[in-house]
Amino acid sequence: MKIQSLAIIFIIIIMPITIVLSEYINNKISTEKTELVYDTRLLNSTYDAIKAYQLNTVNNAFGDVTNKKIQDVEAAANTFYNSLSSNFNYTGYRSEVMKEYVPAIVFTMYDGYYIHSPFNNTLTEVSEGSYDTSYSKDGEIAEGLKPYVYYICRYIRGSDDFVITYTLDNYITIQGIINGNYVYDYGYLYSIANVPNEEGIYKKDVHTYSYNRVEFKDDDTEELKEFVGNTEYSYVKINGKKYYLDDNKYSDRGIDEITVNGVTFKQSAGIFFIDENGEKNYSQTKGYSDDNTAEENSEFLKYYQAIKKNKSAFEYYKNAYEFSSAVLGSAVTGYKDKAGTEVRGGYGLSDLKTSDAYIYKHPASDTTSIEEYGEFDIFKETGNTKIQNETSNFNQHRKAIIRYVVETNLATSISSFSSNANTTFVMPKISEEDWETIENDVCAISFLQGMSIGAKKYNGYSVVANTLTKEYIDENDIYILANSNGTDIYCKVNDNHILSGESYNIKSKGDLGYYPGAWKINFEQKQDVSSGSDTIYYNPINYLGSYTSIMGSSGVNQIGDDMYTYISNKDNNLKKIYYMALGRERWGSYNVNNINYEIYGNNGNEYFLKDY
Repeated sequence: MKIQSLAIIFIIIIMPITIVLSEYINNKISTEKTELVYDTRLLNSTYDAIKAYQLNTVNNAFGDVTNKKIQDVEAAANTFYNSLSSNFNYTGYRSEVMKEYVPAIVFTMYDGYYIHSPFNNTLTEVSEGSYDTSYSKDGEIAEGLKPYVYYICRYIRGSDDFVITYTLDNYITIQGIINGNYVYDYGYLYSIANVPNEEGIYKKDVHTYSYNRVEFKDDDTEELKEFVGNTEYSYVKINGKKYYLDDNKYSDRGIDEITVNGVTFKQSAGIFFIDENGEKNYSQTKGYSDDNTAEENSEFLKYYQAIKKNKSAFEYYKNAYEFSSAVLGSAVTGYKDKAGTEVRGGYGLSDLKTSDAYIYKHPASDTTSIEEYGEFDIFKETGNTKIQNETSNFNQHRKAIIRYVVETNLATSISSFSSNANTTFVMPKISEEDWETIENDVCAISFLQGMSIGAKKYNGYSVVANTLTKEYIDENDIYILANSNGTDIYCKVNDNHILSGESYNIKSKGDLGYYPGAWKINFEQKQDVSSGSDTIYYNPINYLGSYTSIMGSSGVNQIGDDMYTYISNKDNNLKKIYYMALGRERWGSYNVNNINYEIYGNNGNEYFLKDY
């Protein structure tokens, strides 16, 4: 073939194909670049939402109260939309327009989650055919939080029919019919040790419980201290709120010490908490006075004892033992569930199977189930793996339930979303790594779909963990106070300096009045509003933090499977400090199951104070 013929063939056939392929490849590259840009914008907006939630909750004494939490989640969602519209502003997308491409934002909490998305508003009839339309109309599309969804699973086994609500750790709530009786109970679930040297919780006597060969006695108390402004106070955390002892509040009553019912205190002592305005509030617990009722003075003495002789860690392991015994074996004599019913025998759930879950193989659909995770005993120990360990049967099932609840409800919510954007909204495939975050952390999940990015429509999501949350005490967030060349410094439990004993010497309870373990949230800087017009910030715990183990990742040992396994192999001094701090913080954390003082007007703290 002549060279001219080849040239003609190249010009007529090959060159157009080359041009088309080049254009196609350039278009694909441009689409991928745009997709990466949109991924970054979505991620940044989700981070902004998490940051807004942290700012509104971490330093707020009422951040865990349900109504306040809803406000904070709504504010975080608005921050997300504002940030997203700002990130896309130069492309011409306004805030209201961007909402047309966001089918849902999810805020996962400790025991459930909120979905923020448009929904069909259904009003309740005031009278037949009549609705109160003062604020909204029946049937209109409204935007906001849908009802809270718990991580809940129903179990049917013979005549037993009950539900278990799971959380991000080993705390569960049981409610329903078991052994012919109605049960309402909740607590932290641990493996029971049959002898003192086994791992798990063991009852030595009425005054002593042990966990992993570390003993907790009811007379081994602590007096916790932290700063409010420039003054250090003793305090106790009850139901998520801290109560501080001010020895000099009522000086007009005298400053001498008096003894009542074996409790010695200053007449001028008062107890305050930090209210929603950031101010000291002495109204909940009155100082001791002859003008008070007997009940008011009795309540003051209980709070005073709880502050001066804090035994939250003992109460945590005691209650965990009693609850776990009722769930897995035989209830201790006289044990009552949280409805006040005495439990005879136990709940008999040690052989509860995944196949007993109603959703194991849902009768309506073979695909809507947890059957793929297999059939096994939920609470069974496997080898050295205990219930609380990350790789236990319990945790495998717990995470499967959380994933099922989130995935099924979210898929329905997204598929039913409609907007002016000409697109079909579908649940994207979330990576296994992101599911691991969702199943183990408080986080925000955002979705952005339907925007044209060239060769296709954008369909992205973002998952950001909230590492500063008051409602979840992660076992990895306990720090240890040690001394380094004369300077007190907090570091992570796996900091190799405290393990070698060469650089950092762990402080003792005798040095502080409490065991030198602290939850990382206690280090967050706060504002002292009582300082007047000047803005003064202070650190509740006035110690330095280790740069290498807290801020960085050097100088630490690998934890391995989980913190429980890691700490179980360390010496008893470090274990005692860690377990005390973990138990103390969890026992004092906000519990949605307990009647809350601020909402209902009666003292929901009585459950925590009954042993003082």
